[in-house]
Amino acid sequence: MRIGVFAYNFKHKKTQEGLLWLMLHGYKIECILAADPVQLNFYQSKIRVSQKDMEYMHPSEIAKKLEIPYHVVAHNSKECEELVKEYDLDVGVILGARIIKENIINQFKTGILNMHPGLLPENRGLDTIKWAILKDMKQGVSCHLISREIDRGRLLIRKEINVFEDDTLLDIFLRIQNTEQVLMIESLRMLEKGERGETVQEGNYSKSVPPEIEKNLTGKFETYKKNYSRI
Repeated sequence: MRIGVFAYNFKHKKTQEGLLWLMLHGYKIECILAADPVQLNFYQSKIRVSQKDMEYMHPSEIAKKLEIPYHVVAHNSKECEELVKEYDLDVGVILGARIIKENIINQFKTGILNMHPGLLPENRGLDTIKWAILKDMKQGVSCHLISREIDRGRLLIRKEINVFEDDTLLDIFLRIQNTEQVLMIESLRMLEKGERGETVQEGNYSKSVPPEIEKNLTGKFETYKKNYSRI
């Protein structure tokens, strides 16, 4: 199975860890397709769930050390289409990307694998950790082959994670990221066996949590943790 990786062309935790997980589990990466940063135009929530001021290697440095061809390319461009064809890729793995369009999806023989930090289909979209808390939903990860509709496509596997009463938001974030890497490998093994999963139903899509709702998150979080086993 010939694998290409979608990444960001800047230092990024998920990109770094995902590349290492793939290599350590015996998957050869044919190429890395790395996109430059773009300006985001949606509201970004104020309560932080991820760590900051952490040092990672630039993906181009990782690629050089692991001898993986590295291309800086806009992910939805004609150039990217041609690279997918050139490397004759079966599967794309998203370790850093914005919305990938149908013209790119269709170039892969099997499809493009995404690890979504929420349970599909009920928790599609942005700020999934926060929306799960605010709406009393389980936290978890879903791996799916993407389609032109956001967080839809073919669901391969999903897994709920534990939440403990002494957890912080960062604990949940890190647990989800770790689960993403574990399920990425499980999903690739499923694809190797010819499994393609089931269609992701429409479910519920959410944008980033607006400030008037986010202000309730801290208080809600304590109750959520206590009641998590009963959700």
